[in-house]
Amino acid sequence: MILSSYKRIHRRYLMKKATIKDVSDLSGYSISTVSRVLNGNYPVKKQTKETILEAINKLHFTRNSVARNLRTNKTNIIGLVVADINNPYYSKIAKALDDGLFKRNYSLLVCNTDESEQKECKILETLIDKGVDFIIISPVSKNAELLRTIKNNGINVIIIDRNIGVSDFPFVGSDDFKEAKKLTEYLITRGHSKIAFITGTQKATTSQERLFGFRAALVENHLTFSNESLIEGLYKEEMAYENITKFLKRNQHNIQPYTAIFSSNNLMTLGLIKAAKELSISIPNDLSIVSFGQIELQDIIQPNVTCIKQNIDSMVELIFKNIDQLADDPTATISNDFIANSFLLGNSVKKIK
Repeated sequence: MILSSYKRIHRRYLMKKATIKDVSDLSGYSISTVSRVLNGNYPVKKQTKETILEAINKLHFTRNSVARNLRTNKTNIIGLVVADINNPYYSKIAKALDDGLFKRNYSLLVCNTDESEQKECKILETLIDKGVDFIIISPVSKNAELLRTIKNNGINVIIIDRNIGVSDFPFVGSDDFKEAKKLTEYLITRGHSKIAFITGTQKATTSQERLFGFRAALVENHLTFSNESLIEGLYKEEMAYENITKFLKRNQHNIQPYTAIFSSNNLMTLGLIKAAKELSISIPNDLSIVSFGQIELQDIIQPNVTCIKQNIDSMVELIFKNIDQLADDPTATISNDFIANSFLLGNSVKKIK
């Protein structure tokens, strides 16, 4: 189903956008006659109309894209496609983008994939039909070919948060491997050698890179990595809560229990705190935790979680840099911009050696 959706979009938008002149040339009628058919504001002979509509279909036009080309080929609409709008991280990015885009005379259309590839395909198809000028996307998976099709259709694409590792598009986000390794090394310096890891969605590059960083820190410090240390969270608070609860119950009976847990995003950290509280497990006395991503109300709730705080202001600033450059010159040099995040030291990690 997902593959067929990708193929449908690729087939439909593979050709570069035609112009009204292309429709005129193919149909054999004048530009003014084509315009009358498109606008529907003047009577046109039935045979003439059918011939022009046939040309439009052959050129893969939609009525929206036709109307766009008749005007300026710009809509001043930007689509933001995020993985989970319930995550404050994404909602804050959306708010900051909307504020800045308003000043630039753009409107922002925010779309939520909810980590679904099928939904992502449908959203992208809709955004193309709406003729957005830019698509800013945190992709569900590494489907570079689909994004190339969109770019070839004349829509600028900026990838955020999840680096799919291609040079065709500008990227703005964190160095997930480096930051996760740093956070794991902090736990190790505090004496922890049995560390569990809460995973995100399998196809998300953020989840993969953070896990790689976690494993690299263990290996470099001569510690053993085991699949039993992985807790599936899928970047969801409730999923994390359910699986962490099961893990912690088992861990209470281990001869050598895990003493620390690395949560690879902020929502799953909330599920971790909830599970520990319900099982009367004290943080950090009984269990140490760290988080990739700051949780809401970080400064006032307990425990104050040691975390990587993602710099949303820097991210949005770099996104605007790319928007401004590409708006002026769609062939501008493409760059990967890694934001400088902060390491926030809280009170959620106990020194055990």
